[in-house]
Amino acid sequence: MAPAPIRWIFDELPPSGARRGGQAAEHAFGHQLGSFVREVCQNANDQALGAAQIAFELVELEGESLAAFFEAVHWPALRDHLAGAGQTPTPSGRRLAEFLSELETSDRLLALRIEDRGTVGLTGDEDGEGSHFRALCKDTLFSVKQSDSAGGSYGLGKSVLWSFSGLSTVLFSSQLSEDPKGRRSPRLIGRAELPYHEVNGEGFTGPGWFGRAVELDGDRRRAESVWSKQAQRLAQRLALERSEAAGTSVLVLGFREPAAEQQLQPAELTAKLREHAAQWFWPAMQPDQRGLEIQVGGAPVDAADLPELAPFVDCWRRRDHAKPTLERAGDVARVPVAIELPRPRVGGKRIRGTVDLIVRLADDDEPHARTLACFRGAGMVVAYRDLAGMSGLRPFHAILACGRGRDPSDPTHEDLAIERFLRDAEPPGHDSWHATPAVKDMWTRGYGQVFSRLWDGVGAALRELLAPVAAAGVQGPERLRKRFALGRTGRSASKGPSAFHFREFQAQLDGDIWRFAGTIEPDLGARPWRATLCLHHVGEDGAPVGELAIATLHTEPELPVDLHGGNAEVEVPLGVLSLAVTGSAEPTRTELLGAELGLRVFGELQEPPP
Repeated sequence: MAPAPIRWIFDELPPSGARRGGQAAEHAFGHQLGSFVREVCQNANDQALGAAQIAFELVELEGESLAAFFEAVHWPALRDHLAGAGQTPTPSGRRLAEFLSELETSDRLLALRIEDRGTVGLTGDEDGEGSHFRALCKDTLFSVKQSDSAGGSYGLGKSVLWSFSGLSTVLFSSQLSEDPKGRRSPRLIGRAELPYHEVNGEGFTGPGWFGRAVELDGDRRRAESVWSKQAQRLAQRLALERSEAAGTSVLVLGFREPAAEQQLQPAELTAKLREHAAQWFWPAMQPDQRGLEIQVGGAPVDAADLPELAPFVDCWRRRDHAKPTLERAGDVARVPVAIELPRPRVGGKRIRGTVDLIVRLADDDEPHARTLACFRGAGMVVAYRDLAGMSGLRPFHAILACGRGRDPSDPTHEDLAIERFLRDAEPPGHDSWHATPAVKDMWTRGYGQVFSRLWDGVGAALRELLAPVAAAGVQGPERLRKRFALGRTGRSASKGPSAFHFREFQAQLDGDIWRFAGTIEPDLGARPWRATLCLHHVGEDGAPVGELAIATLHTEPELPVDLHGGNAEVEVPLGVLSLAVTGSAEPTRTELLGAELGLRVFGELQEPPP
């Protein structure tokens, strides 16, 4: 029996006549190269059987090699649909028309091949539930990733493959970890994700597939997977030949950065792919994390070789040899930060756990100083938080390892719950943590306060570790030392617990004028209290180098402020549990413009009225 012919088959317009102008999913992600690398590596990492391997390789086709490729991919049929889609008056249609014109003028096509090994592969039926094949190659907004530590959860990440293809066309070849009965790997299929278009007067919804033409009931037909030797021969012609290791190879046709004003040359693209892979996946690449291996252009990626990432890698690798205090550049400290979760809607109870804050003291000239890298069990950096606004602290690099990411080899029950919560708290781009519809659906009230309290805890821990220690005799007026000293930027200046907390200190130099703000909170609310604020300059070694007079201070609620001797004093009546302050300093002397600003706040509890 002769094998079924291989061809492109596009879905016809449905009886409703409803049309699509393009992919709605592509608007859920940024159009920068970093977004592409994040989603592609994350998808492969989520399907890992153990330690996965991912390789990026640019493929340049022109002249005879392009002609041979076009013959294998049945270009005339695909081109008819691309040209039809290019006539659609939508942004997707216009972009397709422009790219097709450039391709035919240059007779050159750049493709990106992504090959993962040590992964599940495109297992599952053409139409089966829980099918990895169907989820990647057919479905939209479906995900079969059930693990709480998976990086993806929305079924949207795969859309970047088509968004970064100038032809909106992607080819797949997969070596399955387990072949279905009666089939043998490899498995091959292609998909074009086009807007509504017409070819020879016939309307098509948009998407089309490249594979074996299969006739269905009711005079319907579709393209299904090509298997075994036929798929192997076709993969060789389509630059998709791969080893027998389980995994999937993807070819993005006409690879380019959608929002770039000018497209990078292949060598520049390779360098950028390498940079982004290291930037977002250095945690997953650690042997005691996921053990992920990434190659770009045939060379392995090692984040420790990149100056901007080496401090974070060093911080992680030395976390088990942390010190209680940070004294010299390169010292590492590790402290737990409390996090409390609301009760899940289905079963369970409120969770009180911790995440690990790992801090490395830096030199001033190290890149990305005062930055916090946040990740969970997937091993992808969710976000880098710029903490340069925490003035008065010594330079540092910090990591917030959460959920399964805290102790990958032995997560606690609390770690697993935190992992689930943070996964729900990520938007489709998985690039931040905040309240999302998934959090609202899965967790009871109280989830909105989780992150404000977490970031407060992180800030307090950083101040405790990094606030400069003043030299003896430079602590302000003697009459203030016996009160409750909060310390610079809110750090307690005494070894015992403080009756006050100073939060959210921010300072900015405007010309030669320092402007600052923060919030003072007493632990005991049934007493009136007094707060005295003192400013000083901080040198490179963290020590005060001179006092700085306060020029203005305003409070919320509005209270009288006494400015004397360069300090500001506020009498706070009974019942005020939080005092927000904003102020400015006298002009800074020219020789001190390079110094940072430190703030000392002294609180004094008063006797309650009779």
